[in-house]
Amino acid sequence: MRIAQVVAVVVAALAAYPTGSFAGAPEAFEQLKMLAGEWEADLPGFGKINSSVRVVSGGKAVEETIGTPAENELSVYTLNNDRILLTHFCAMTADGHQVRLQTSPLASAPDRLDFDFESAINLHDKMAPHMRRVVMHLSDHDHYSAKWTKTENGKETIFNLKFVRR
Repeated sequence: MRIAQVVAVVVAALAAYPTGSFAGAPEAFEQLKMLAGEWEADLPGFGKINSSVRVVSGGKAVEETIGTPAENELSVYTLNNDRILLTHFCAMTADGHQVRLQTSPLASAPDRLDFDFESAINLHDKMAPHMRRVVMHLSDHDHYSAKWTKTENGKETIFNLKFVRR
């Protein structure tokens, strides 16, 4: 009886660890790497904004600087097993905060990546403006879109950006 209990505990512990292939996340991450370059989009009410995408850290991260030369924000995309993690360094609050958003497990490389809020640091008030969701569509080599959802005082604002390679 005791051996059966030990086996059951070991099996349950092993089941808690992800197994199998993480093929979808690495493929999707490779698609993100292909965005390396300079991009431009119209932001209604604000004018043109730029996105500069670079592959950094020996190919382990994708860095995106988005905004204008005077005002911009930084996002870093990395693999996290079968997911992609997005860390966004926000410029909307005086003390700055970093929001972590993450995809669900990716079984295959989608043309759409949905990032949802996971956690934040330096976000001293949950009513302060911060990003809660990002949806990216990887259209082709010269086009991608990113829909950023900002939450502030319980209200959502969506920034729908359609980027064209410069």
